[in-house]
Amino acid sequence: MKLGFRHTALQAVCTVLALCCALALLGRGKAEMTLAEQQGVRLPVLMYHSILKDSARQGKYVVSPDILSADLDALQERGYQTVTVADLLAYVYDGVALPEKPVMITFDDGYYNNYVYAYPLLQQRGMRAVISVIGSQTAQYTENGVENAYWSHLRLERLTEMQDVFEIQNHSWNLHEYGERRGCLRRRGEDEGSYEALLREDTEQTQKLLSEAGLPTPTCYTYPFGACSEESERILEGMGFLCTLGCEERINLVTSDPACLYEMGRYNRGAGESTESYLARALGE
Repeated sequence: MKLGFRHTALQAVCTVLALCCALALLGRGKAEMTLAEQQGVRLPVLMYHSILKDSARQGKYVVSPDILSADLDALQERGYQTVTVADLLAYVYDGVALPEKPVMITFDDGYYNNYVYAYPLLQQRGMRAVISVIGSQTAQYTENGVENAYWSHLRLERLTEMQDVFEIQNHSWNLHEYGERRGCLRRRGEDEGSYEALLREDTEQTQKLLSEAGLPTPTCYTYPFGACSEESERILEGMGFLCTLGCEERINLVTSDPACLYEMGRYNRGAGESTESYLARALGE
């Protein structure tokens, strides 16, 4: 009788151990799956502003068409393929694959010289880019019709024409000030309700300008000066923005978690640095 009991107990112990091992293996499999999902896709984001031939104007935020051309050629030689915010959203929300070596090229402020120089260079190479416009400037130059490579901004007609290359995003309506308020951040002494109303109203003006012109409504907000906060992120996410672009220089990791698309890092492209040096930093190679 004791032997039978021991035998039964031994069987029970073995069963429990086997069950524990199975659960452990299952848990390990889930952990590995989660790790694989978290690994995601490395995404460098390049940031350009004004493109001018005049060497006297070149500096931190202005580069020549030759520099841009060399950068684009070097990216293609390295096997990089350009993606837009729409591609990132398709990957995160729908599981649509990204290229093996994706890169996102962004242009801030919406200068007319982006049409003159960047647009044909990208078009000739079959490359895409993201352009984030300041709504009040686009409205002003749409109304007055002025086009000057040195200082004017893109008219709505040009943005419509450029859609085969450029995906258009929101860079505020008129929050490019750097005084009492830094970009779109809350000003000292400003109450929360007033700040939220201001940010919403400013942002919605650009959304309305673009959508009423028949352009796709932006899904991404590009922070003026890269200045952002938990508060601004909460407000913009509540408005339906699925992505925000900052100015912190770091390579992004795009995963299945939508949070990865907020406050994305970018590498500013200024003059005075070789293509090799800039891409070594921006691509992390």
